[in-house]
Amino acid sequence: MEIIEVETKRGNKLYGCLYGENYKDICVVVTNGNCGNIFENKFLQVVGEELEKNKISFIYAHNSGAFHRIDTPTKTGNPIGNTYELFDNCLEDLQTYVDFAKQKGYKQIILGGYSYGANKVVYYLSKNQKEKIDKYILISPTDTSNLKEHEVLSAQKLMPIALQYKKEKRLDEILPIPFDDYNLYTARAFLDFIENKNAKNLPIYSKNGNFKQLKQINQKGLFVMGEKDGFAYGNTLNHLSTINKNTKYKDNVVKVIENCGHTFKNGKEFELAKAILDFVKEK
Repeated sequence: MEIIEVETKRGNKLYGCLYGENYKDICVVVTNGNCGNIFENKFLQVVGEELEKNKISFIYAHNSGAFHRIDTPTKTGNPIGNTYELFDNCLEDLQTYVDFAKQKGYKQIILGGYSYGANKVVYYLSKNQKEKIDKYILISPTDTSNLKEHEVLSAQKLMPIALQYKKEKRLDEILPIPFDDYNLYTARAFLDFIENKNAKNLPIYSKNGNFKQLKQINQKGLFVMGEKDGFAYGNTLNHLSTINKNTKYKDNVVKVIENCGHTFKNGKEFELAKAILDFVKEK
Protein backbone atom coordinates (compact mmCIF):
# COMPACT_ATOMS: atom_id res chain seq x y z
CA MET A 1 0.00 0.00 0.00
CA GLU A 2 1.17 3.53 -0.75
CA ILE A 3 -0.16 6.94 0.21
CA ILE A 4 -1.32 9.04 -2.72
CA GLU A 5 -1.99 12.76 -2.82
CA VAL A 6 -4.57 14.41 -5.05
CA GLU A 7 -5.62 18.03 -5.28
CA THR A 8 -9.16 19.21 -5.93
CA LYS A 9 -10.03 22.21 -8.06
CA ARG A 10 -10.76 24.03 -4.79
CA GLY A 11 -7.10 23.65 -3.95
CA ASN A 12 -7.59 21.11 -1.16
CA LYS A 13 -5.11 18.25 -0.96
CA LEU A 14 -6.66 14.89 -0.15
CA TYR A 15 -4.72 11.78 0.79
CA GLY A 16 -5.74 8.30 -0.22
CA CYS A 17 -4.35 4.78 0.04
CA LEU A 18 -3.54 2.83 -3.11
CA TYR A 19 -3.21 -0.95 -3.18
CA GLY A 20 -1.94 -2.83 -6.24
CA GLU A 21 -1.05 0.17 -8.38
CA ASN A 22 0.35 -1.89 -11.24
CA TYR A 23 -2.75 -4.05 -11.86
CA LYS A 24 -4.31 -2.01 -14.64
CA ASP A 25 -7.46 -3.98 -15.48
CA ILE A 26 -9.73 -2.87 -12.61
CA CYS A 27 -9.51 -0.17 -9.96
CA VAL A 28 -12.03 -0.04 -7.11
CA VAL A 29 -12.31 3.42 -5.54
CA VAL A 30 -14.12 3.62 -2.17
CA THR A 31 -14.70 6.85 -0.27
CA ASN A 32 -15.25 7.28 3.47
CA GLY A 33 -18.20 8.29 5.62
CA ASN A 34 -18.34 10.86 8.44
CA CYS A 35 -14.84 11.25 9.91
CA GLY A 36 -13.81 7.99 8.25
CA ASN A 37 -10.21 7.18 7.44
CA ILE A 38 -7.92 4.23 6.74
CA PHE A 39 -6.81 4.03 10.38
CA GLU A 40 -10.29 3.73 11.88
CA ASN A 41 -11.99 1.88 9.02
CA LYS A 42 -9.61 -1.06 9.29
CA PHE A 43 -11.95 -3.39 7.43
CA LEU A 44 -11.13 -1.43 4.28
CA GLN A 45 -7.47 -2.24 4.79
CA VAL A 46 -8.49 -5.89 4.51
CA VAL A 47 -10.55 -5.16 1.40
CA GLY A 48 -7.56 -3.44 -0.20
CA GLU A 49 -5.19 -6.27 0.69
CA GLU A 50 -7.57 -8.98 -0.58
CA LEU A 51 -8.21 -7.17 -3.87
CA GLU A 52 -4.49 -6.64 -4.34
CA LYS A 53 -3.89 -10.38 -3.85
CA ASN A 54 -6.30 -10.95 -6.71
CA LYS A 55 -4.54 -8.43 -8.98
CA ILE A 56 -7.19 -5.74 -8.59
CA SER A 57 -6.23 -2.20 -7.64
CA PHE A 58 -7.96 -0.46 -4.75
CA ILE A 59 -8.03 3.18 -3.64
CA TYR A 60 -9.41 4.21 -0.28
CA ALA A 61 -10.25 7.77 -1.28
CA HIS A 62 -10.32 10.16 1.66
CA ASN A 63 -12.81 12.91 0.86
CA SER A 64 -12.94 16.33 2.50
CA GLY A 65 -14.94 14.85 5.38
CA ALA A 66 -12.21 12.37 6.34
CA PHE A 67 -10.99 12.61 9.93
CA HIS A 68 -12.60 15.00 12.40
CA ARG A 69 -10.39 18.01 11.77
CA ILE A 70 -7.25 18.68 9.76
CA ASP A 71 -6.37 22.21 10.78
CA THR A 72 -3.28 22.61 8.61
CA PRO A 73 -4.39 25.26 6.10
CA THR A 74 -4.84 24.14 2.50
CA LYS A 75 -4.01 26.19 -0.59
CA THR A 76 -7.40 27.86 -0.15
CA GLY A 77 -6.44 28.84 3.40
CA ASN A 78 -9.18 26.66 4.83
CA PRO A 79 -8.84 23.62 7.10
CA ILE A 80 -10.69 20.43 6.15
CA GLY A 81 -12.26 17.44 7.86
CA ASN A 82 -15.74 16.50 9.02
CA THR A 83 -15.94 19.62 11.20
CA TYR A 84 -15.94 21.80 8.08
CA GLU A 85 -17.41 19.54 5.41
CA LEU A 86 -20.10 20.60 2.97
CA PHE A 87 -21.81 17.67 1.24
CA ASP A 88 -21.83 19.10 -2.29
CA ASN A 89 -18.03 19.23 -2.33
CA CYS A 90 -18.12 15.45 -2.74
CA LEU A 91 -18.72 15.96 -6.48
CA GLU A 92 -15.32 17.58 -6.84
CA ASP A 93 -13.62 15.21 -4.39
CA LEU A 94 -14.82 12.09 -6.19
CA GLN A 95 -14.09 13.51 -9.62
CA THR A 96 -10.52 14.15 -8.51
CA TYR A 97 -10.06 10.46 -7.65
CA VAL A 98 -11.84 9.27 -10.80
CA ASP A 99 -9.53 11.48 -12.86
CA PHE A 100 -6.53 10.09 -10.95
CA ALA A 101 -7.62 6.52 -11.78
CA LYS A 102 -8.14 7.39 -15.45
CA GLN A 103 -4.71 9.02 -15.64
CA LYS A 104 -3.21 5.85 -14.17
CA GLY A 105 -4.69 3.93 -17.10
CA TYR A 106 -7.09 1.57 -15.33
CA LYS A 107 -9.41 -0.08 -17.85
CA GLN A 108 -12.37 -0.32 -15.47
CA ILE A 109 -13.29 1.93 -12.56
CA ILE A 110 -15.71 0.80 -9.87
CA LEU A 111 -16.84 3.54 -7.49
CA GLY A 112 -17.93 2.82 -3.94
CA GLY A 113 -18.85 4.63 -0.76
CA TYR A 114 -19.03 3.61 2.88
CA SER A 115 -21.81 4.91 5.17
CA TYR A 116 -22.24 8.67 4.43
CA GLY A 117 -19.86 8.06 1.52
CA ALA A 118 -22.58 5.92 -0.09
CA ASN A 119 -24.82 8.98 -0.29
CA LYS A 120 -21.95 10.83 -1.94
CA VAL A 121 -21.52 8.11 -4.56
CA VAL A 122 -25.23 8.15 -5.37
CA TYR A 123 -25.13 11.93 -5.76
CA TYR A 124 -21.98 11.83 -7.88
CA LEU A 125 -23.27 9.13 -10.24
CA SER A 126 -26.59 10.94 -10.69
CA LYS A 127 -24.72 14.08 -11.72
CA ASN A 128 -22.11 12.35 -13.91
CA GLN A 129 -24.09 9.85 -15.94
CA LYS A 130 -21.67 10.00 -18.88
CA GLU A 131 -18.58 9.36 -16.75
CA LYS A 132 -16.98 5.98 -17.42
CA ILE A 133 -17.80 4.18 -14.19
CA ASP A 134 -18.39 0.46 -14.74
CA LYS A 135 -20.13 -0.50 -11.48
CA TYR A 136 -20.79 0.95 -8.05
CA ILE A 137 -20.79 -0.28 -4.45
CA LEU A 138 -22.76 1.00 -1.45
CA ILE A 139 -21.27 -0.29 1.83
CA SER A 140 -23.40 0.19 4.96
CA PRO A 141 -25.60 2.79 3.23
CA THR A 142 -27.68 4.99 5.55
CA ASP A 143 -30.80 7.14 5.46
CA THR A 144 -29.20 10.41 6.54
CA SER A 145 -32.54 12.04 7.35
CA ASN A 146 -33.55 9.32 9.78
CA LEU A 147 -31.71 10.49 12.87
CA LYS A 148 -31.88 8.28 15.95
CA GLU A 149 -33.58 9.67 19.06
CA HIS A 150 -30.36 10.80 20.73
CA GLU A 151 -29.24 12.46 17.50
CA VAL A 152 -32.58 14.27 17.19
CA LEU A 153 -32.22 15.63 20.73
CA SER A 154 -28.68 16.76 19.97
CA ALA A 155 -29.74 18.45 16.72
CA GLN A 156 -32.57 20.25 18.50
CA LYS A 157 -30.10 21.58 21.05
CA LEU A 158 -27.65 22.77 18.40
CA MET A 159 -30.08 24.21 15.85
CA PRO A 160 -30.92 27.48 17.66
CA ILE A 161 -27.21 28.06 18.32
CA ALA A 162 -26.33 27.45 14.66
CA LEU A 163 -29.11 29.75 13.49
CA GLN A 164 -27.93 32.44 15.87
CA TYR A 165 -24.39 32.08 14.49
CA LYS A 166 -25.85 32.39 10.99
CA LYS A 167 -27.71 35.55 11.96
CA GLU A 168 -24.49 36.98 13.41
CA LYS A 169 -22.51 36.02 10.27
CA ARG A 170 -20.43 33.54 12.25
CA LEU A 171 -21.15 30.50 10.07
CA ASP A 172 -17.55 29.39 9.94
CA GLU A 173 -17.09 29.32 13.71
CA ILE A 174 -17.19 25.96 15.47
CA LEU A 175 -20.29 25.38 17.58
CA PRO A 176 -19.61 25.12 21.33
CA ILE A 177 -21.33 21.73 21.72
CA PRO A 178 -20.48 18.60 19.68
CA PHE A 179 -23.27 16.98 17.72
CA ASP A 180 -24.32 13.77 19.47
CA ASP A 181 -21.37 14.23 21.88
CA TYR A 182 -19.11 13.20 19.02
CA ASN A 183 -18.72 15.59 16.08
CA LEU A 184 -17.73 19.22 16.37
CA TYR A 185 -19.15 21.21 13.47
CA THR A 186 -18.95 24.77 12.27
CA ALA A 187 -22.41 26.33 12.09
CA ARG A 188 -22.22 26.13 8.30
CA ALA A 189 -21.27 22.46 8.25
CA PHE A 190 -23.89 21.52 10.85
CA LEU A 191 -26.68 23.24 8.94
CA ASP A 192 -25.48 21.59 5.75
CA PHE A 193 -25.49 18.14 7.38
CA ILE A 194 -29.03 18.61 8.69
CA GLU A 195 -30.60 20.48 5.78
CA ASN A 196 -28.80 19.64 2.51
CA LYS A 197 -31.42 17.94 0.36
CA ASN A 198 -28.81 16.47 -1.99
CA ALA A 199 -27.68 14.15 0.81
CA LYS A 200 -31.22 12.88 1.44
CA ASN A 201 -31.01 10.45 -1.45
CA LEU A 202 -31.62 7.13 0.33
CA PRO A 203 -34.88 7.82 2.21
CA ILE A 204 -35.49 4.26 3.32
CA TYR A 205 -37.41 5.31 6.44
CA SER A 206 -37.77 9.08 6.29
CA LYS A 207 -39.97 11.24 4.09
CA ASN A 208 -37.42 14.05 3.91
CA GLY A 209 -35.97 13.11 0.54
CA ASN A 210 -36.54 10.93 -2.50
CA PHE A 211 -34.90 8.23 -4.61
CA LYS A 212 -34.65 10.41 -7.73
CA GLN A 213 -30.84 10.38 -7.76
CA LEU A 214 -30.65 6.63 -7.30
CA LYS A 215 -33.07 6.07 -10.16
CA GLN A 216 -30.81 8.02 -12.51
CA ILE A 217 -27.87 5.65 -12.07
CA ASN A 218 -27.29 3.36 -15.05
CA GLN A 219 -24.68 0.99 -13.63
CA LYS A 220 -25.04 -2.26 -11.75
CA GLY A 221 -24.61 -1.98 -7.99
CA LEU A 222 -23.59 -4.03 -4.96
CA PHE A 223 -25.45 -3.15 -1.76
CA VAL A 224 -23.76 -4.74 1.25
CA MET A 225 -24.31 -4.29 4.99
CA GLY A 226 -23.80 -6.02 8.31
CA GLU A 227 -26.77 -7.95 9.67
CA LYS A 228 -26.63 -6.09 13.00
CA ASP A 229 -25.96 -2.63 11.60
CA GLY A 230 -27.92 -0.22 13.78
CA PHE A 231 -28.81 1.94 10.78
CA ALA A 232 -30.96 -0.92 9.43
CA TYR A 233 -33.14 -1.00 12.56
CA GLY A 234 -33.28 -4.78 12.85
CA ASN A 235 -34.05 -5.70 9.24
CA THR A 236 -30.96 -5.37 7.07
CA LEU A 237 -32.37 -7.34 4.16
CA ASN A 238 -35.39 -5.05 3.96
CA HIS A 239 -33.10 -2.02 4.25
CA LEU A 240 -31.00 -3.09 1.26
CA SER A 241 -33.97 -4.43 -0.69
CA THR A 242 -35.68 -1.04 -0.43
CA ILE A 243 -32.64 0.56 -2.01
CA ASN A 244 -32.56 -2.12 -4.70
CA LYS A 245 -36.27 -1.65 -5.53
CA ASN A 246 -35.68 2.02 -6.23
CA THR A 247 -32.92 1.58 -8.83
CA LYS A 248 -33.13 1.66 -12.59
CA TYR A 249 -30.88 -1.41 -12.96
CA LYS A 250 -32.72 -4.50 -11.69
CA ASP A 251 -29.87 -7.03 -11.60
CA ASN A 252 -28.03 -5.56 -8.62
CA VAL A 253 -26.43 -7.66 -5.89
CA VAL A 254 -27.77 -7.46 -2.33
CA LYS A 255 -25.54 -8.97 0.37
CA VAL A 256 -26.06 -9.19 4.12
CA ILE A 257 -22.94 -10.09 6.16
CA GLU A 258 -24.16 -12.10 9.15
CA ASN A 259 -23.34 -11.37 12.80
CA CYS A 260 -21.65 -8.00 12.39
CA GLY A 261 -22.45 -4.33 12.60
CA HIS A 262 -21.58 -1.13 10.78
CA THR A 263 -17.80 -1.68 10.76
CA PHE A 264 -17.46 -5.43 9.99
CA LYS A 265 -15.37 -6.49 13.00
CA ASN A 266 -14.21 -9.88 14.30
CA GLY A 267 -13.21 -11.42 11.01
CA LYS A 268 -16.25 -10.24 9.09
CA GLU A 269 -14.06 -7.85 7.13
CA PHE A 270 -12.89 -10.87 5.13
CA GLU A 271 -16.50 -11.73 4.24
CA LEU A 272 -17.01 -8.14 3.13
CA ALA A 273 -13.85 -8.36 1.03
CA LYS A 274 -15.07 -11.58 -0.58
CA ALA A 275 -18.46 -10.04 -1.40
CA ILE A 276 -16.73 -7.10 -3.07
CA LEU A 277 -14.25 -9.35 -4.87
CA ASP A 278 -17.02 -11.59 -6.22
CA PHE A 279 -18.95 -8.56 -7.45
CA VAL A 280 -15.91 -6.99 -9.06
CA LYS A 281 -14.99 -10.19 -10.92
CA GLU A 282 -18.56 -10.86 -12.04
CA LYS A 283 -19.04 -10.33 -15.75
